[in-house]
Amino acid sequence: MKQFDVYLNPIVKGRALYPYVCCLQSELLDGLFTRVVCFVTDDATVAFDKVSVPISINDTEFHLCMNVMATIESNRLSDLVGNVMDSRDAIVNAYDALLMGI
Repeated sequence: MKQFDVYLNPIVKGRALYPYVCCLQSELLDGLFTRVVCFVTDDATVAFDKVSVPISINDTEFHLCMNVMATIESNRLSDLVGNVMDSRDAIVNAYDALLMGI
């Protein structure tokens, strides 16, 4: 499991609004049985400036919502749909805005 891998949301009830989750956790902590993820939506009305990052999945625009995070057991993240490492700088900037206020 790599940092910034995107998976089908394993929480079935949440898929309507957040169809995907993105693994934010560093691979240095692969020994943990959970992963820190943020949720991914295609609904721009729930994507906030500075803490959301536009990404593309299968040629469709989505928003990685840094303000909607959780920990999920890694064995529940099985349906890999892609990786958004190319958006790393924007993701780190959104993280900084959310948690550090910068």
